[in-house]
Amino acid sequence: MNLVILAAGKNTRLDTGIPKSLVTLNGESLMGRHLRIFKECGVTRVCIISGYGAKKLENALPELIGKSGLDVKILHNERFDLENGFSVFRAKEWVDEHQMADFFLTMGDHVFDPGFVNEFVQKSSGMSTVLQLAVDKPSESNEHIDLDDVTKVLVDEENNILSIGKMIQDYNRYDTGLFRLKSEVFNVFQQSFDNEEYTISESVSKLIDAKQAKTVLIEGYTWNDVDNPDDLQSTIKLMDQNKL
Repeated sequence: MNLVILAAGKNTRLDTGIPKSLVTLNGESLMGRHLRIFKECGVTRVCIISGYGAKKLENALPELIGKSGLDVKILHNERFDLENGFSVFRAKEWVDEHQMADFFLTMGDHVFDPGFVNEFVQKSSGMSTVLQLAVDKPSESNEHIDLDDVTKVLVDEENNILSIGKMIQDYNRYDTGLFRLKSEVFNVFQQSFDNEEYTISESVSKLIDAKQAKTVLIEGYTWNDVDNPDDLQSTIKLMDQNKL
């Protein structure tokens, strides 16, 4: 199995002097945690997309890669000023090179309970749509989530995505930042770029119209997006409580 990790962001809300994926919590960087957990879940090949602070990330990666034992490719996104969809597209050459049918996608500043990742890997196997997104229901297990920042999702009874975005008012799921994508998704990203649309959510909207975007509900596990100082503190607290 294959994984793309986006680590190109500019850290505008959590600037510690290093890329967010290198922030260390309980003695392990967020990137190192990703590599460890996804390997335990069966991933063997990883592509990391660097951008802002690329040198610092690339200098730290050899040690992390050595510990993981994974086959890791680092690709640089020079247009890290654009939205995250452009970083996803940067992985196309890697996906094409290895003739991958599908791959997992997540962000370097996200953190997941290992059980969350494992359940998504199992439930998303044999996927029939171009996109599957791991989602969670609003509940006590995710009450720490920043409601102003989390991407919200409205799904129907068959788990099809009906709408997605941070500002939508009608929703019943949270986007957790973990995807499984077929390689055909790059055609959709290219269509979005032609319209100067660079977010992942804008490409997901095109897949919604084509009925090619489904969700996988993963409940009862802890996850977080370490996007700002409050997120960092809430993640540390969750780890201290053995919830991550």
